[in-house]
Amino acid sequence: MNKIEGRRYPQTEEEQQTEITPKYALHEDYYKVLDGDDYEKTLETYREIETLVSFRDDLKQTPFGTFHTLIEEVTIIKQSKNSKEIKNKLIKEFVENTEIGLSRLSPRVADLYNAMTHQLIEESYTPKHKTTAEQLEILLKTGDLDVLFSPKTSWKIKSNRIKTRLTDYLSVVRSIDKRDGNIMDDDTRKWREEQLKKAPSKPPERQNESKPGVDAMERLKEGEKVPAIWSITPAYGGYYKERSFSVWNDTKNVWTEGESSYSDVEVVALCVEEDLKKGLVNLKMSARITCGKWTSLPTPYTHSFHKIEAGSKNYSIQKDQNGDLIIFVDGDGEELDITVVLSPNLDKRFTSKQEDIKLPNMPSEFSEETNNQLEHIKKNKRGNLARAFATASYVKKRITYLAPKDQEESDYYNSFYNNHEKGFSSAVDEIKKADCDVANTYFAALCSKINIPIRHCIGHSVKGKDEQNASNINSGTGHGWSEVWDEVKKEWKRVDATPPGDSQLEENEEEEESSDNIPGDYGEQEAVGPTNEELEKLREKLKEHTEKLSYTKEERELAEHAGIEHKEARQIVKEIHEAENTRLPNGEKIVDALSRLFNTIVESRKTLVSGYEGPVRRREGGEAIEDIVRHSIGVRARETDPASREKPKEKTEEKEFIGGFDLYIIADKSGSMHSTVDGKPLWKMQRQAEYLIFSSLYRFHRNLKRASLQEKNALSVRTQGVSFRGSGPDEIDLDKQLSSEFSSKDKVKLWHSLTNVGGGNGDVAALAYVYEQIKSESEEATKNKKDTKLRLVIACSDGGYTNNDTKTMQELSKKLGKLNTIVVGIGLTETAQNVREVMDNPPYSYGALIENVDDLPAVVAKYLVSEIIKLFPKKAGQGVQTIIDNSLHKFK
Repeated sequence: MNKIEGRRYPQTEEEQQTEITPKYALHEDYYKVLDGDDYEKTLETYREIETLVSFRDDLKQTPFGTFHTLIEEVTIIKQSKNSKEIKNKLIKEFVENTEIGLSRLSPRVADLYNAMTHQLIEESYTPKHKTTAEQLEILLKTGDLDVLFSPKTSWKIKSNRIKTRLTDYLSVVRSIDKRDGNIMDDDTRKWREEQLKKAPSKPPERQNESKPGVDAMERLKEGEKVPAIWSITPAYGGYYKERSFSVWNDTKNVWTEGESSYSDVEVVALCVEEDLKKGLVNLKMSARITCGKWTSLPTPYTHSFHKIEAGSKNYSIQKDQNGDLIIFVDGDGEELDITVVLSPNLDKRFTSKQEDIKLPNMPSEFSEETNNQLEHIKKNKRGNLARAFATASYVKKRITYLAPKDQEESDYYNSFYNNHEKGFSSAVDEIKKADCDVANTYFAALCSKINIPIRHCIGHSVKGKDEQNASNINSGTGHGWSEVWDEVKKEWKRVDATPPGDSQLEENEEEEESSDNIPGDYGEQEAVGPTNEELEKLREKLKEHTEKLSYTKEERELAEHAGIEHKEARQIVKEIHEAENTRLPNGEKIVDALSRLFNTIVESRKTLVSGYEGPVRRREGGEAIEDIVRHSIGVRARETDPASREKPKEKTEEKEFIGGFDLYIIADKSGSMHSTVDGKPLWKMQRQAEYLIFSSLYRFHRNLKRASLQEKNALSVRTQGVSFRGSGPDEIDLDKQLSSEFSSKDKVKLWHSLTNVGGGNGDVAALAYVYEQIKSESEEATKNKKDTKLRLVIACSDGGYTNNDTKTMQELSKKLGKLNTIVVGIGLTETAQNVREVMDNPPYSYGALIENVDDLPAVVAKYLVSEIIKLFPKKAGQGVQTIIDNSLHKFK
């Protein structure tokens, strides 16, 4: 239903910290997995939520959702990994927290709910109706009750049992309850018709006291109509408070307030962004009032005053010490149609001065059962609200709602209440029958006995709408309830102890789309689990998280750092892994072979040289005498081991080497790269080769950093990716900046660029681009010192060179050679035969032809090895030379 559900507020601060609330215990684990990285647990939770969503969907059109929630929550508790003791505790807490909402069920429906829940918590319960006892016995004998609450039964089976074992029965007994509320003999019907004609059509004057008692005209029967006192548009239901009373007069058996103090009412602004489903809607309350008289204004707990539309007349609005509103329109007894405008205020609070927080004096004697229950509540519940809710639940189970069928019956009960020798509330405890204001007066007496400040409220319980889409306050909507002082939040909170059976409180569970089910504030209801909307959001989040966790950590990190979708990250990581799995003819991975070579280069850059530490004594490792004077003085002083000797120390030092190594790869993105060899596209193999080399050199770079070589001669290893999609200078793409890093963004940029194959050849333009870049850097480096960098350019081409290209490529290679740069032209498959011939011009350039596209990564690595071994020291040891020879042999 589109209703605003009242929420239980936290109890005492201590209780909030120590007690496990049902919502936390049942559902927190579902949300916790969203913060974790356990794929299996997340997948399991996602599947649980999927089946739960299906369960709710299957029952969406099935009435009596209170029972569906009971079965759902108890099942989840039993499915949890908690101990049996904790599970029993949670089930009991859940039952206690939901009993407060039983006023919205019809008497026989609520009776079965109580019978079932007491079976769950293994406490005795005597059904109030014979039909309840019979139905419970059936559920127990057939095993249906066990099936409904079993943690092992599928949600599908539970749904089926609800429809076949519960729904029909509940529909029948609810119809019986409805019929009982409308049964009247002919005399009673005639009497009611006369009374309806006399029903007031305008607000009464402000009341100074309220006498609880059974009223034969308390509720309208089906088909009966009376004039509206207040008309509310748009239709908005729930509690409309008119007056609060905090003093009980046990002589007259009335609620009163004594002397009242008044103050101005704060005006609130209208809601701009209205949302009817959420209750965020401005309300207009229209009525015909008597001018010149103070009139009480019933208002919902969710709205505050904005203005009064009273034509040209002036008006006043005041509030008393309890926050209740009264209005006055200038005049002298004439009647006037007015409209009061209210604005939503979901944070509305009712506070009081300390002296106005009272404990009603309600002397009563109660049964042994009631006294024992009050002692149990005092012992096991902490805080006013927790104790009040438990007490209200007891009232609803002990007291039967009294809907009198005729005047004589109401007179009988009122006489019994008012003339009982032990007092009004003692009479209610004994007879166990009451309507709303009588039950809440009894509830107030119980609260007073266990020292809970409480006050009695009168007003209206509104539901449904008329043909004009308006809700109505009339003589048949009157209602009484209670407010309890919350000592933690320092405010009054509504608690309604009315037993099941009040038609104005009852939800029409059989007709979800009924006009009864309008938005509104319908009272206290524990939020035990996620709403359908919240559950759907959770399902979507779990689905996303499950999919996310199905990716590896590497894939997730790439997606996060590069700002791409996980699916794309998975494709990129997969290709990188494929590239790194490329093997040499002997079966060894290229990355492993390169890694060993690179590690050897790092280690070979270090050597042990003699250092010095002194002066020291011989026993401290000293050798040759370093200071003869100090030694002589020590001997004369008769020291057997003077501190005068030197101690050699080994230290790590780098040998002279080339200042760094830069690798440039020029990729071909001409149209022919769409061609495939053995089903493999050229552009993809070319991209894999770049991933392989760039990844390997990046690891080399990290090893160099960890080696902590001297900063002044630090060896840098950098890579750059360039590609051409045409012959123009504006058709050259910089796929990877020249740097020693190979970041997530570099990988993604390379992926995108080398996937977008273009049109014409641009070998010359690309090499010219690289030449200008190297030339500029070399010139900058030689301003102060010698350019010591070693550079290698790998230029891939699948279409070969034209005659003009041949000459230019050779000239550019020679120019680059003078800048300590080697160019290697690699022809991709038979279509690029002349690349090897044109570029094979040592020592400036070399040419190669790849007949099998799978060989591209290995061939690029071969030339990388041929050049990178120059990073070894000039006087490498015999062991290092062996590694060099072996590496060259592997890559032949």
